[in-house]
Amino acid sequence: MRASRLAVVAAFLPWAFPAAAAPPSAWLDFTVSSSAILAACRQARAKTEERLDALGRLPAAQASFQDSLLAFSNVISDLNDSISGPSFLGEVSTDPDVRNAGHACDTDIARFMVEAYSREDLYTALKAFAASKPALQGEDARLLEKTLLAFKRNGLELPARKRVEVQELKKRIVELETEFRKALSEDKTTVAFAEAQLDGLPDDFRRRLPREGDKRLVSLDYPDYFPFMENARDPDARRELEARFNNRGGEANSRRLAETLALRRRAATLLGYPSHAAYVLEERMAKTPQAAASFLAGLQTKLQELARGELAQLAAMKQAELGDKRGGPIRAWDWRYYHNQLMKTRYQVDEEKIKEYFPLNIVTGGMLQIYQQLLGVAFQEVRPADAWHPDVQLYRVADSESGKLIGHFYLDLFPREGKYKHAAAFSLVQGRLLPDGSYQRPVSAMVANFNKPDKGRPSLLRHGEVETYFHEFGHLMHQVLTRAKYQRFSGTSVARDFVEAPSQMLENWVWRPEVLARLSGFYRDFTQTLPDELLRKMIAAKNVGSGLKYLRQDFFAAVDLQYHGPDEQEPNALYGRLLEEISLIPMTPGTRPEAGFGHLMSGYDAAYYGYLWSEVFAQDMFSRFEREGVMNGAVGREYRRLILEPGGSVEEAASLRAFLGREPDDEAFLRSIGLKPGSAGSGSTAAPR
Repeated sequence: MRASRLAVVAAFLPWAFPAAAAPPSAWLDFTVSSSAILAACRQARAKTEERLDALGRLPAAQASFQDSLLAFSNVISDLNDSISGPSFLGEVSTDPDVRNAGHACDTDIARFMVEAYSREDLYTALKAFAASKPALQGEDARLLEKTLLAFKRNGLELPARKRVEVQELKKRIVELETEFRKALSEDKTTVAFAEAQLDGLPDDFRRRLPREGDKRLVSLDYPDYFPFMENARDPDARRELEARFNNRGGEANSRRLAETLALRRRAATLLGYPSHAAYVLEERMAKTPQAAASFLAGLQTKLQELARGELAQLAAMKQAELGDKRGGPIRAWDWRYYHNQLMKTRYQVDEEKIKEYFPLNIVTGGMLQIYQQLLGVAFQEVRPADAWHPDVQLYRVADSESGKLIGHFYLDLFPREGKYKHAAAFSLVQGRLLPDGSYQRPVSAMVANFNKPDKGRPSLLRHGEVETYFHEFGHLMHQVLTRAKYQRFSGTSVARDFVEAPSQMLENWVWRPEVLARLSGFYRDFTQTLPDELLRKMIAAKNVGSGLKYLRQDFFAAVDLQYHGPDEQEPNALYGRLLEEISLIPMTPGTRPEAGFGHLMSGYDAAYYGYLWSEVFAQDMFSRFEREGVMNGAVGREYRRLILEPGGSVEEAASLRAFLGREPDDEAFLRSIGLKPGSAGSGSTAAPR
């Protein structure tokens, strides 16, 4: 049995490793110094400006597809490819100077892009081409439409004075966003706790905490914060860590956010929109802030019915544990702890026991196998990876039938100082059709912060981390399997309120018994998969606490929309008011959670609602796999062809209809979170028709 189990694992982690003589793309060099990054950034900008100047001099009569629209697309794509590697090093390098240079390059090029899309000469050339009424179809026609709209949304239809003001506003916003994100990624805060305050925490967790005298240091990074909040019995210790966590970024980030919101509001007004949210949603599936807000409000009503019962149950547990003097309502530092206690005592679901069956290497092997079978691809590890850190792995991706190389991806899974603190997929080289007719093979990287192996014990994942792994790997596949002609539509370059749907759909696999058996293996004996009894209990408890969980998402989406509405509101006060009003749990006094809300400054401004909105589509797509088989390779390859490969080259609603064979609806979504099917509010299935 043991030998056969290891053979299964080996089948999905090939041991014949092709040599990595060079990075998987000529665009990538992870050995560069900080000075080389800054020099390359300046050179890329200068070369791009020179090429754009030549385009701007193009006589209107000569404005052909090849010489205007396609040429502009290629110039911008080359720039993005040339700086994506250096910019990415700003998130993952171990050298603080390299990280600073990467961030500086990212900011400089983002400012330059504002300038490029504000150039009247380029807009004139592109409009001259459009005025010739070219017979464009499909992706070519979509490229023209989206490119002209990008110029218009940058103020090119405004008088010169207002156009310059919009340009300067957007440049300042870029600076503030970079400063905000950097403050969070560079945060090194730790909190010292006495041994007695660590009561309830798993032994392996306590052992790996660094010492400071007779105390242990707990960081604010996810691998420390969440286990602490879920297991520490001392409510004062939980309260202290929760307060520090929700003060990340501090007053400086609160000021940056307030200034950014004001600048976004001013820019939207100049561009003729009633709010920044209206400006953003013009290009999204929801189309209007009203549609998104209506969806959230309808869902909130249904979820609060569930959540009130959940809170009463947790409050009763708190009362029983602490008594009259310290009992009372559930607070921000309570809910994760009592939810975890509920799962362990009433449902016999203990995350610490469950994670013993999810060693990272077994999960990785099983996950790669499942994606291979589902999407018709083959993965092979490349050694040495020659990446930015020794922990990083590199894989090549080929089509399983033809054997044709498709692209590459990196896995960077362990935390380290200065590294991006969340889980995300980064596109390093985007797939696109090159001028010579060849297709540029994509390269992407998944970054996560799973616990490292410790003292003979492998890295063990909580089930929620397995779910995150599947989710982010889904983004990788969206990026790597793209067949879009143009970079603008490549991979995950889709409407922001759809981009999460393909990955959210894939989270469902980690709740299927037949899949979990392939993902699990007891860390001391890989032949022992997750026991059936524990598996049944996990699945039975899947929606325990779903009211509170989804209300929290509803809150994040609602506060984001209101931040970006027409009226100025003090960010901290609005956050506190809506948090209690929607999630039913008040904000801890003296905290500034908005200062750590990274999505607001990372491209999800007025877009957080998309996590819930896209989950409607995710569950609807999964309903087809439920009917036809979750490991049905034929359905999986159709999913790859209709959803993943087109990227944004096709309207998202059209891709959904093609895959589903009908209009999407919200029934599968509501069932998936324990609600009765029915409308969650107008707009809940708002695929535009």
